[in-house]
Amino acid sequence: MNLKQTICTLTFITSVLSLLLPVVQAQSNSKGKTSRIVVGTLKSVDASGKKFDVLQNGEQLRQLHVNAKSVVQFVGLTAEGERKPRVGMEVKATCEKDDSIKSITFTPSVGEPEMLGEQRLKMTEQQLFNEVDKDSSNSISYVEFSRYIYHSPKHGPDSFRKVDKDSNGVLDVAEFAVALSKVSWWKLSRQSPDEWFLKADENKNGLLDMKEFASICSSGNHMENHFGRVDRDNSGSLTPRETTAYIRSVTHGKEKDRKKRK
Repeated sequence: MNLKQTICTLTFITSVLSLLLPVVQAQSNSKGKTSRIVVGTLKSVDASGKKFDVLQNGEQLRQLHVNAKSVVQFVGLTAEGERKPRVGMEVKATCEKDDSIKSITFTPSVGEPEMLGEQRLKMTEQQLFNEVDKDSSNSISYVEFSRYIYHSPKHGPDSFRKVDKDSNGVLDVAEFAVALSKVSWWKLSRQSPDEWFLKADENKNGLLDMKEFASICSSGNHMENHFGRVDRDNSGSLTPRETTAYIRSVTHGKEKDRKKRK
């Protein structure tokens, strides 16, 4: 093989590797069997209480185990006696390569989320609290919040735990208000799409760039992906019509349905 052929071969190999590398990196954070983040349902616990079989995303069984450094948390469980792993609980875990657990959170089984209907968009905080408090306990459980307000097996446990300041497994009126203020559909329902657009359009040019859109969309690391989907004409900026379509997708449930599958 001459020098020219060698250079061409190396160039080809480098090109192939450059295409494969993002795929390999993406898989490490994906829903696959090597994902470091495991979200699913607890299917079994061994006699020691340290080994768990978790059905990840309803597709594959992951065998996880705790060690001396593992952080184990229970969210949304009101009684001390309930705070132990039970089959059927929902699980979110962060793992090492060998499936040893860095941290794991157990929550009650939520079941299918239920939309309250468009009337929820006009409710006050107290009205919504009363509507979601299905057991009339004057508190909102993890299941009630997850089923009717914000359903995310991946992000929901951390969100609920952070606002449950007294760690009693439920939200009182004040804690509920804080939790609600972080929910996209609630936040966007407090003003009309036109009002949101005018507020976000800082340079008053009738369009929103990504920085301006960030005041409406609070998706953090996913901002660029959201912006790309909303920018239907690929112009690099958002029209009032595109912005309105995005806001309605969030407030009327389409965006919530996508989150449910994550």
